[in-house]
Amino acid sequence: MPYCPCGTGKKYLDCCGLFISGKKLPPSPEALMRSRYTAYNQINMDYIARTMKSPAADHFDAKATKVWAEKINWTQLEIIRTTIDATQGYVEFLAHYNVARKKYVLHEVSEFKYEDGKWYYINGIYPDKKSG
Repeated sequence: MPYCPCGTGKKYLDCCGLFISGKKLPPSPEALMRSRYTAYNQINMDYIARTMKSPAADHFDAKATKVWAEKINWTQLEIIRTTIDATQGYVEFLAHYNVARKKYVLHEVSEFKYEDGKWYYINGIYPDKKSG
């Protein structure tokens, strides 16, 4: 049984596989974020779409995202910080990946909302990007 791509050191079926298969719901924003990283790694756009709500879901294009994801080799996930209250959470992370033998890092602060008994990804900001 392979290890989970999300970096917890657990076996996939004991980690994100539980959430992606629908056997369990992610209990926290961090667990949801890790499972979404794993779903991107697996090019599982159905799971990505099921775990997001507006505003993130407003412009989500599963076909275009799949084309993008097929070009990427995800190599490492680093969780920097997680904050959570009863209905809102944030996860700051670095996702390392390669495209055409070049290394990149996606730095994001993801926002999550607890609604109807589930956590959803609702937005992301990129702290490294300069405005103007």
